[in-house]
Amino acid sequence: MKLKVALDWTPNVIHAGMYLAQIDNLWGDSDLEVEYISVEIDNYQKKTTQRLVEGEVHIALSPSEHLLDYRLLQKEEYPIKAIATVMQQETSAFVTLPDSGITRPAQLDGKTYGGYKTQLERELLTYLIQQDGGKGDIDLVTPPRLEVFEAFLQQQFDTAWVFMPWEGVIAERRGKKLNAFHLHDYQIPYGYSPILMVREETIENASETLQVFLAGVARGYQQAANEPEATAQKLVENVDHPSFEDIDFITQAMQAIAPSFLNEQQRWGAMKPERWDAYVQWLSKHELLHRYDGSPLSAEQINIASLYTNEMLVTDDD
Repeated sequence: MKLKVALDWTPNVIHAGMYLAQIDNLWGDSDLEVEYISVEIDNYQKKTTQRLVEGEVHIALSPSEHLLDYRLLQKEEYPIKAIATVMQQETSAFVTLPDSGITRPAQLDGKTYGGYKTQLERELLTYLIQQDGGKGDIDLVTPPRLEVFEAFLQQQFDTAWVFMPWEGVIAERRGKKLNAFHLHDYQIPYGYSPILMVREETIENASETLQVFLAGVARGYQQAANEPEATAQKLVENVDHPSFEDIDFITQAMQAIAPSFLNEQQRWGAMKPERWDAYVQWLSKHELLHRYDGSPLSAEQINIASLYTNEMLVTDDD
């Protein structure tokens, strides 16, 4: 079987384990073929979750809020489910430039945020500012998604939401170590990101294929976590993409992200119910879950167990 996998961004170290599975054929003698599809195919005009629900791909990488939106909040509710998380730790942050004078979230009042036209980003930033004692008064601009970070570096707006092991490293290598405001440092629980999502029919009809895919990918991420420098070398040598041309940069990025891949048991992909629950409860408490008609959705109305499964993750010990 051939699986089409929609990446959540342009190829980068977040996807290291998936590329290693392909490079080292960690799917063994199975007949599995995998195609990774970058958001560059349409300059990120369409979200990866949209590609999933429309049947263009079998697996999509997206943040948890995209799953909540498509499964629960739209007029047509789509039966999609998370089958693994790429990272165990939150590595994203709202950031400001080092010479901006903005060293804490409260100072973002009256400033401008460059966003991605995606769910909850403005709301999360608003609460971040408020948790630091500010009003949460922020203006929003929306450049093309793939141009947000460069526009931020060019000071077209004051703050952006980025992955620190990628954009953070890029900025640091340009002599601009970013001021980073992580949600968890301000008592804001955030969901897993990115997660691998599938349609439920794929779980029902192709569970063995998904298990083979995830088993190989898990081995890839374990290798990436344990050998970030060797992983960087393989990515640069084998992935034909401009993102992977600079070995020094990729090595630094791999070293930054490697500790986030595995859980306490040194396993990749598994999700905890308490983390999903804390995220949904927080969103519900702050009235951030609204259906297409504006009606609120409470945490009590959501079956947390229906949002994700760890059952596709078959370990070597199983």
